[in-house]
Amino acid sequence: MSALAGKRVLVTRAAEDQAELAALLTAQGARPVAMPCIAFADPADPAPLEEALRRLRSGFPPDFLVLASAHAADRFLSRVDPSWLRGVRIAASGAGTARRIGERGLPALAPAQGVGADALVEMLAPLVAGKDVLLPRAEGGNPALAAGLERAGARLLTPALYRTVPATTVPAQAARLLRDGHVEAIAFASGSAARGFASLFGAEAAALAGRARVACMGQTCATEARSAGLRVDAVADGGLPELVEALDSAVSKGGPPAHR
Repeated sequence: MSALAGKRVLVTRAAEDQAELAALLTAQGARPVAMPCIAFADPADPAPLEEALRRLRSGFPPDFLVLASAHAADRFLSRVDPSWLRGVRIAASGAGTARRIGERGLPALAPAQGVGADALVEMLAPLVAGKDVLLPRAEGGNPALAAGLERAGARLLTPALYRTVPATTVPAQAARLLRDGHVEAIAFASGSAARGFASLFGAEAAALAGRARVACMGQTCATEARSAGLRVDAVADGGLPELVEALDSAVSKGGPPAHR
């Protein structure tokens, strides 16, 4: 039986991205607690994105389209007719994002191991020299992916697709459970979610997180969580299924006492 069985796990992803992780946790017997720590907004300047979409519509596709998250895939592909991508190789940040792209009938490459910028760069570096690469990105997001593709010789176009912003309100029940010590684990799938948690709770964030086991998806997320003053107990080398495994491992080793 999973160590997560019966445990409450804080899910900090944006409201529209909660379902997949919550389902994986429920399958292990855990009790997901929704606390979106980030939200999504349109880019401050939509003109570069509109120009990239115009080029696609006009029959000038890139050689590669790189989608670095499930949200990026949903948001960008909702604006695109699949016929515009004929002949374009699509790369996804991980298996979960590739599945989301596949649901639209489009094949996607994904790293065989790992997830995120480093894994994508390692996979794409031998393929993109001299190629046109479209990377619709989060405004102000991690620059490592774009920098790595440019070092590999890609001709890169990086229009801002959306902004990730901290959530401004805390669900009352979730906050009460956390403050009362009824949350045994916290899952961060991005550094922005960790920063959002710290922003929501301010000076008490580290102490509240310290009552639970904390797992992060990838080293970049873990670094940002630590920079926000949060202790990290486990780091997943992969996507959401690996994040759940990391939580299970951390909880199985025992954690700070939590009241029932």
